[in-house]
Amino acid sequence: MEAGTKVWAFEESGDDPWILSEVVNRTDSEIQLKKADDGSVFSRPRLAANASGDGDGVKYEGVELANPPLSEAEKAEGMDNDMISLPHLHEPAILHAVSERYSEGKIYTWTGPVLIAVNPFQRLPLYTREILESYRQEGL
Repeated sequence: MEAGTKVWAFEESGDDPWILSEVVNRTDSEIQLKKADDGSVFSRPRLAANASGDGDGVKYEGVELANPPLSEAEKAEGMDNDMISLPHLHEPAILHAVSERYSEGKIYTWTGPVLIAVNPFQRLPLYTREILESYRQEGL
């Protein structure tokens, strides 16, 4: 992870468990990150090397690579419908993608053959006042 790389950092306190951040610097023992929302800088220790790192086997405690944002053209093509197309598919990526779609009123998201539904019981304008009144009057 080079300086400028966007990452998700786990934070136990606060409303959001994963905070979008940017890599500021990295040393042999830790990585320094800057929060995207307020610019504060913090660090995370390096974990033991493993095969699932960012290419060089280096991982940091509570840090995951962020996906690049989709362009409006990519969204118009429906590339945000299926999370399986995301380069990084982990907890913060899934939470962010589902949250983004929910804020756009899209409550269904695919992850390969699995459908994720968020708030499927939201109020929908299926019955107008006229339809409700006809049911009331006719006793249906």
